[in-house]
Amino acid sequence: MIKVHCVTVGLLAENCYLVHEDGRNDTVVIDPGDDGDAINAALTAYGLTPAAVLVTHGHFDHVNAANMLARRGCKIYMSKADEPLIRTDMNMGALMGGKFVPFEPDVYVRDGDVIDECGMRFRVMATPGHTIGGVCYICDEDKIVFTGDTLFCLGIGRSDLPTGNGRELEASVRKLYALDGDYTVYPGHGGRTTLEYERKYNPYV
Repeated sequence: MIKVHCVTVGLLAENCYLVHEDGRNDTVVIDPGDDGDAINAALTAYGLTPAAVLVTHGHFDHVNAANMLARRGCKIYMSKADEPLIRTDMNMGALMGGKFVPFEPDVYVRDGDVIDECGMRFRVMATPGHTIGGVCYICDEDKIVFTGDTLFCLGIGRSDLPTGNGRELEASVRKLYALDGDYTVYPGHGGRTTLEYERKYNPYV
């Protein structure tokens, strides 16, 4: 059984997730946002050891602690399509009045890839629209999906930032809705929700 701990960090209140199998302390960190100290403190508080980082997209508020976790030995996964964001100001750090902390991905993921880390299996779903290389990570066995800034509780991500595309974003949300059955949704901002709830009540898609 997968355990999920949410650490909300940074000026944009981004959700960083610490994900591990119950009874194990090796941990996958999803979207390590703009407060490495808070993430480290949460890892210590829960008695967890970070082993891998999964990035949903390359905006600064989702990745600014990736470098810190790489120094702790974590392997970093992200979409190659979002590489331009982490090489230029398109990561939105400077534009949002913040600062971007560079990092180097170890593994580039594509739609349909399966990542086995820390005794868990994450299926990669390409969900462009918020950014061109946005992805979601799906744990089918536990019916969990980490949606980054693609899908929120009663909302969807912005598509007016660099590399964003509204039509692609809507198609990506519908792709999530097409998953079989209900899933718990852990978004990049705001509270968790479910696919069934969003299918019924989300006013945007």
